[in-house]
Amino acid sequence: MRSKNNEETSIALYEIEEESIFVLKYSEKNYEIKLQLVKINKESFIRIIAQEEKKIVNYNYQIDMNKEDFIKQDNILLRPYREIQEIYNFITESFNENIVSINDIKEKISFNLMIKGKIIENCGQDDKEEMLCRRINELEKENNNLKVKVNSLEEKENKLELKFKKLEEEIQKLILYNEKNKLNEIIQSEEELRFIKNRLLKIPGRKNSNVNLELIYKMTEDGDSIETFHSKCDNIPNNLVLIKSSSGARFGGYTDKPWYSISSVGVHVEDNNCFCFSLSKNKIYDAIKNKNSIYNSIYWGPFFCNLFGIGGPNNFLSSGGCYDYSKSNSYFSGVNTPYEINNGYSEFKVLEFELYHVVFE
Repeated sequence: MRSKNNEETSIALYEIEEESIFVLKYSEKNYEIKLQLVKINKESFIRIIAQEEKKIVNYNYQIDMNKEDFIKQDNILLRPYREIQEIYNFITESFNENIVSINDIKEKISFNLMIKGKIIENCGQDDKEEMLCRRINELEKENNNLKVKVNSLEEKENKLELKFKKLEEEIQKLILYNEKNKLNEIIQSEEELRFIKNRLLKIPGRKNSNVNLELIYKMTEDGDSIETFHSKCDNIPNNLVLIKSSSGARFGGYTDKPWYSISSVGVHVEDNNCFCFSLSKNKIYDAIKNKNSIYNSIYWGPFFCNLFGIGGPNNFLSSGGCYDYSKSNSYFSGVNTPYEINNGYSEFKVLEFELYHVVFE
């Protein structure tokens, strides 16, 4: 605690952060009271200065108190306040509410206010009760505001948790979707796509065309019903078939001719532009001219004569088979071993089947 009047001086580095000026009456005289929040050598103090109003020369009564000074007093009214700024605000509010008065002024140690060197030491009981009630109300209001903020934050936190949970679910769905697509992906690189397109451009009259593939049917999305296949894919010319089998083979075929549903007997169709291919072996199997290339039946999906077909009497696209005709009865060139296109297996499960409409522009 520091006190001084105009006869005592001390050297200190200080700055005024806040200041309020009030006028109080004492012994028929008006005194100007300056309430300052100051920093003295980087330490925060509350400074109270009293000076008789409108006097050019008179005593300056001054007292400086820091946080520790207030804590030592252990004043009941100041216990709610732990920071010097809060104490300053409390004293300022007390002045504004006209509940501060000068108790006495002495020539030496400054002066005593109702809020004086030992803050509010001389307040009456009624004053204390009123101020305590006011402070309690303020604290209750602050507490209610804090509760509202806490509830708002909790609500936001709950919303964020829900959003986070939904995002996690979406991420898991995307991961599963990507894994599923990766598992069933038939064309696995740009090189494989070029491999197919380059062969398509060798079809007579297609050399300078732009080739686009429009997906018509995907078994893992549209189902493995042969009836559904025919309802979506019949009567579409220039179609490309892609298959991934349980043997790990990836293969397919192209035909200018459309697929269609006819009687159970089925019909073979000749297509000199037809060809089959193995993506796994990077190999083309061209249709032998003037021979049957594909087979249409109500019970079958795509069927490329002796090489492969999917469907059959079980009425599902998820089953397939390869056929080993003698070379004299072969329909496609380039076949060297039985069931070659399916890694040597005559039967297979279809992991994925896709049909594309090939658009030549």
